[in-house]
Amino acid sequence: MLVSFLFLFLVGSYENYRVNVETVKISPYPVTRSGNADITITGYTARIPDGSVVELTIAKASAGDPKTSSIKTYNLCDKVRCPIRPGRFSFTLSKILSNEELKGRIYVITVRIKDAKDTSMCVVFLCWVTDDGSTSLIRQSATMMELE
Repeated sequence: MLVSFLFLFLVGSYENYRVNVETVKISPYPVTRSGNADITITGYTARIPDGSVVELTIAKASAGDPKTSSIKTYNLCDKVRCPIRPGRFSFTLSKILSNEELKGRIYVITVRIKDAKDTSMCVVFLCWVTDDGSTSLIRQSATMMELE
């Protein structure tokens, strides 16, 4: 089943980014240890610079700061038709969790579109992976969460 989450912008304005995210779809939903997750992000843009990449950061949530588990980088043009024209667009990141990450519990997932100089989009959400699975708390923030 494909579930679409509408965004509640919890921290400030999202106008600082070139991409305004409309929806994030996670499939399958819920995320379980016996499966994996694909994320589809749909949004609107006036412009995304040539040479931009999609960066996926997965960090294990903890009582302190999140601990980065993996960082994956994709050429944006491998995910969408380039050049990206003003208007609506979407892209999918497939099988985002490693087998080791599927054994974990709670992850902070950050998806960015960026080039060498600037970030065009930043979406941060928590993902609980359990035997039953669940995912919640998705936001596009005005201040990026830096994960190390």
